[in-house]
Amino acid sequence: MNEKNYVARRVASQDGLSLYVRDYPGPKNSEHAPLLCLGGLIRNSKDFAGVAKYHSRKRRVIVPEPRGRGFSDYDPNWENYRPDTYVGDVRHILCALGIHEVVVIGTSMGGIMGMGMAAAIPTTLKALVLNDVGFTTRRQDLSVIINYMQSPPKLKTWEEAGQHLKAAFASEVPLVDPADWTRAAKNSYIEKSDGSIGFDWDDNIVKPILADKTEVHDLWHLFKATGRIPVLTIRGEVSQILDTAQLSKMTSMHPNMKSVVIPAVGHAPSLAEKESVEALNEFLKQY
Repeated sequence: MNEKNYVARRVASQDGLSLYVRDYPGPKNSEHAPLLCLGGLIRNSKDFAGVAKYHSRKRRVIVPEPRGRGFSDYDPNWENYRPDTYVGDVRHILCALGIHEVVVIGTSMGGIMGMGMAAAIPTTLKALVLNDVGFTTRRQDLSVIINYMQSPPKLKTWEEAGQHLKAAFASEVPLVDPADWTRAAKNSYIEKSDGSIGFDWDDNIVKPILADKTEVHDLWHLFKATGRIPVLTIRGEVSQILDTAQLSKMTSMHPNMKSVVIPAVGHAPSLAEKESVEALNEFLKQY
């Protein structure tokens, strides 16, 4: 255990990669289900530091880094960078840690993974939080992220990294102070061996996306699998990934789904917003 209240673990995937996991043990004999936090396409365990530390007061919290991100091994075969592989990795991680039932918080791609778990390992999933993702993903809505991923930078300072991040996502993230952008960059950039600062993920994770020419991915079958469990969906007010029409359709189709909209935020809410904290607390207290 370190001063940040988590144990850094490594778990072998089915195909032999070493996957990094932050394990926040929580109190012994907790009556609450463990929380599994799954991040977005280009994210890592740092995104959930605040959420995990806060909720580990009452329960165990597990935050894995998918293959190709952060401290997890990069996959030599880029074709493995896809959600079904990541769900398989999660299954192995939970088995290795002796966890049989979880509540999942999934941001963006992590939400797709959560829906995938509902279909692939349904008895494991007790409840699901979808953070700014629904059952339809449109390629055109991902264009900003895809363009950003295709141009790996070699930056000299963390201040430059903050400006690089701001140039791509200023319309989505309500940060104003340059120092805030620099702090945000430290969650998704890393200092390389040559001293330059660049992305903290395998540049190859964009290749499956570029190879797939599908304009609209319909994930209805995965969302339908969540119908047996409670779902909380969080939407950023100015998000294009999960728009108002899709959220409304999800609400009408799911028998046990609640939702909250986070003002002035795009894709995706950080979960530190007042509205996010309150919604999560209310939702999670049942489990």
